[in-house]
Parts: sequence; C-alpha cells; structure tokens
Amino acid sequence: MFGKTFKKKILVTGGTGNLGKALKKNTFFKNSHFPSKEVLNILDKNKLKIYFNKNKYNIIIHCAAIARMYDCEVNKKKAYLVNVIGTSNLAKITKDYCPNALFVYISSDAVYPCVKGNYKENSKLKSYNYYGKTKIFAENKVKKNKNYLIIRTRFFDKKKIGFKDAAIDSYSSSIEINLLTKYLEMLVKKNCKGIFNVGRKKISDYNLLKRYKKNIKKTTIKKIREKKKYNLSIDASMNCNKFKKILNVKK
Repeated sequence: MFGKTFKKKILVTGGTGNLGKALKKNTFFKNSHFPSKEVLNILDKNKLKIYFNKNKYNIIIHCAAIARMYDCEVNKKKAYLVNVIGTSNLAKITKDYCPNALFVYISSDAVYPCVKGNYKENSKLKSYNYYGKTKIFAENKVKKNKNYLIIRTRFFDKKKIGFKDAAIDSYSSSIEINLLTKYLEMLVKKNCKGIFNVGRKKISDYNLLKRYKKNIKKTTIKKIREKKKYNLSIDASMNCNKFKKILNVKK
C-alpha cells in the first residue's frame, strides 16, 4: 500500500495553526487543500454547503480550534462556538456531502482527568479544564459520522520552545510535531478508524524540553499554577500501545 500513489483527495482545516503548517511541510500532505477561514468558515453553515457542493473529499483532517487553554478559560463562549459548534457543522456537512469520507479529528489528552496517567482510549473522560471539555463535546459530534478517526495527543515544536522553565513534576506523552504528522500520515494511509492515543513514553515536561533547550530551568506545578491561575495537568501520560501496534512502532 505504501509504495503506491495515494490518490485520495484531502482537506485540512486550521492550515495557519502549528499543526496545519507542519502538515503542509510533510511531503505526503503537500497537495492537500488548506482553505483559509474566509474560504471555508466552519461557523457559517451556508458557506459550508456552497463549498462542499463544489468540492468533494475522501479525507477531512480537522485541526482548526482554539487550543490555548488560557483563551478557552477566559472566553468560554468563543471556545465552545469554535471547538464544538464549528466541529459539529463540519462533521455534519461531511456526513451529508461526503458520506464515505474519513473524518479525522485532532483531539487532546486534556479529555482525560490527567491525574494518574497511563490513560487508555476507553478510560473515563473527565477534563480538568474547559479546553478539554470542548474536546469531549466535539468528539461526541464526530462520532455521529460513519467513518471517523479521533487522535488524542499533545504535541510541541522543538524549534519553538518559548518557556524559560518547565515542571519536574508534570508528566505527559507529548510528541514532537513533525513525528505526529508522520504518524498521522501512516494512520491515514492504513485507513484507520476509531480512537487512538498518539504519543511517546511518559516523561516530565522538564526532562522532555531539556533535550531541545539545554538552558531551560526547573520549576514545579505549584509555582506554575500561581502564575497561570488556571488548572494544569499533573500526569497526562497515555497508554499508546494501540497505535504503536497497528503501525508497528517500537518506541
């Protein structure tokens, strides 16, 4: 399969976001359609109908979202509108106009409680912040489609680490953004469906980021919370055996 030319037509939303930009750089996705907000507005049902009446796709990769946790906390109405209503609109229009298309939704590890870690795809969902809640709501909208692929993940760009310090007692399965796009490519090529945790082995924020930013300093969750004034994850690590097995990933 991987040696053959992949001829399916792909749409990617959120092309100006970090993941969207990374997908554009990935050779496999370079010929995908990355319409702007003006061309494809997920909050405008009429424009969506017009767009999908003219354009048909085999795969829709939905990356567009308000992803900053602070922004979601201070403007919950907007976060719900974009992350939930926007996703619902896009999922429904896909179902109506491209019923056989694979709808790929980029979710988050924030759908889990993020306290004990090692969360599996069938673990109970209970978010620790509003951003995660919108992701849970949105996942439920996506599941109404016949073919869906929900990817729960946390990613970072090793070239854009703006933090001066990182917590030694906060853990996750965070993955470098370019590696995520590679795994996304592999999952799409195999036409995988369902829910997948996609990430690396459990590691503290400090130990992870120190690999790419040598002068980063140590801090703690308690100190960060005092500055941020909103809830943060303690252990968001995920059990990623399902995706590793299907893609034959060893690490």
